[in-house]
Amino acid sequence: MAVSEHRVGEVVRQRLDSLSPAERRLARVLLATYPLAGLESVARFAERAGVSPPTVTRFITKLGFRGYPEFQESLRLEVQSRLSSPLARYRDEPRRDSAVEHALEVAGHNLKSTLELLSDRDVKETVSLLADVRRRVMILGGRVSSPLARYLAGQLHLLRPGVDLVDAERSAPAQQLIDMRKTDVLVVFDYRRYQQDTIEATRVAAGRGCDIVLFTDPWLSPVSAFSRQVLVTSVETVGPFDSLVGAVAVVEAVIAAVLRELGARAEARMQSLERLRAGGVLGGNDSGG
Repeated sequence: MAVSEHRVGEVVRQRLDSLSPAERRLARVLLATYPLAGLESVARFAERAGVSPPTVTRFITKLGFRGYPEFQESLRLEVQSRLSSPLARYRDEPRRDSAVEHALEVAGHNLKSTLELLSDRDVKETVSLLADVRRRVMILGGRVSSPLARYLAGQLHLLRPGVDLVDAERSAPAQQLIDMRKTDVLVVFDYRRYQQDTIEATRVAAGRGCDIVLFTDPWLSPVSAFSRQVLVTSVETVGPFDSLVGAVAVVEAVIAAVLRELGARAEARMQSLERLRAGGVLGGNDSGG
């Protein structure tokens, strides 16, 4: 996997297990303040992690860079991409004869790229967390990603108890997470340009020691600093807006895996919900459609 094809933060996360203890300290400092620590001098970066400058050099080499200047240039380009507006991306988009055909081509590419970006370990851990009915699951989305959060919450509710959607329109997300416990799980959707209220809400949840699962883009939301599982999806632009095709596919795949892990227990719950629906107890929004 060449660094030129993948974001630095993503490469760091995927190579954590192959790093020495000192190099892992560098990796965690970088991820915790991503990408600012990597934009400082070698000496300052080393000081932050409590390691020697030569350790920084070895760390950079393991990531696939020829030197610190190349590493920093890659981070600078990422910063530009993270901060770019939908309008700027739209202006840069070449015009095609068939907009629909082009959009479908990009969607297919996003699915393939997402498969390469995903960490198998993080996916398996996410499924295990969401299938653990002893844990309460809270789900938080942003302005653009709220439909993903709502969809995941609705489908998980069919499979297991203890699933709640954080409603940003009701009150500040952080206020709704203030009672989270260590056994709880917070699933967060956050894509560029990242939302400050989402980041702050996640900080609150992390302070309570709960597991945080993040769905984000290859530039990595700042929420990644608090997250134990990070599911990166390709968001190659279609027109002015990032594509959520990869994210939708991963959400559906995770739901299917949770259903498989819960097995008969989930099936029994769905049957109970269907009986309630047939009896007119439930409204029309509890099983999709």
